[in-house]
Amino acid sequence: MFPLGLLADRPGEQGRVWVTTPHIKMLERLHRDGHLTETAVIHDSWTGKANESLFKPFYQAIRDARAELIQAEGEPYKNYKTRLSIALRLLWPKRPESRSPFWRPDWRMSMVAEASVRHWFSAFKAVQAGHTLIALRNVDAAIFWVPDETAPDTYRVGTGFGEVKAKFIQPGMFIPEGDD
Repeated sequence: MFPLGLLADRPGEQGRVWVTTPHIKMLERLHRDGHLTETAVIHDSWTGKANESLFKPFYQAIRDARAELIQAEGEPYKNYKTRLSIALRLLWPKRPESRSPFWRPDWRMSMVAEASVRHWFSAFKAVQAGHTLIALRNVDAAIFWVPDETAPDTYRVGTGFGEVKAKFIQPGMFIPEGDD
């Protein structure tokens, strides 16, 4: 279980990888806790003043809207998910001609990295607790072998923010997935 996942599979010409602040903090924590023997070496850095509350009003508004719409179910909830996805894609669209005035690839990368790091730590803690991880996918999907069909307690099962949907695809296979 490598903490940088696919990032480490795509090094640049000099064998270096681009990592975000959440990943650097994760590597430092793993080193401090004795899970990594060497510290990360930073060769270059583009930095600015840290602002961990920039998206707090946005987060609170979408969290509250989501809680209401989950109860309503159906089309209102599907529309919410679609619109939220569009809003996040505006930060880093796939096509340059689709750029919006809000185009900020650094913001999007940071949000995805934060989610990825939290997902990785949940899986890592489950493995440390004795669960068998079969695969770790994307930002919000993991596959565990769970003979008794009980989700690892490192995951909060539910439909709220910070919770995962529990899917048991066959006896013994647990897949926690975020709600995209």
